[in-house]
Amino acid sequence: MSQVLVTVRYRVQGDHAHFRHDMTKVAGLIAGIPGLVWKIWGIDQGRDVGASAYLFASEASARAFIAGPMLERLRSRPDVTDVSFELAPIDQDLSEMTGAADALAGVPMAAAL
Repeated sequence: MSQVLVTVRYRVQGDHAHFRHDMTKVAGLIAGIPGLVWKIWGIDQGRDVGASAYLFASEASARAFIAGPMLERLRSRPDVTDVSFELAPIDQDLSEMTGAADALAGVPMAAAL
């Protein structure tokens, strides 16, 4: 079973503190997504850009996330536009060569809770 990386990009319009506050409430729900190993948040307030990277244990769990309610909730926010995503299988060998072995060895979040 091959791990899959999902990247999500979006634009945040308006009050970034409000957006971040709302995301602290959503983070617990995201942590419980089946098959999620980890998520990294990136928000560039100066450019109003957000980017998130999600590592999923399998392609099936990544595709279930993409088809599920989380991205739709993000798209439905009035302060978020231009939501896009990409999905790519992890290249284990290259990732380990650049220091990601420990990150890729993680247990899915829902199993760790």
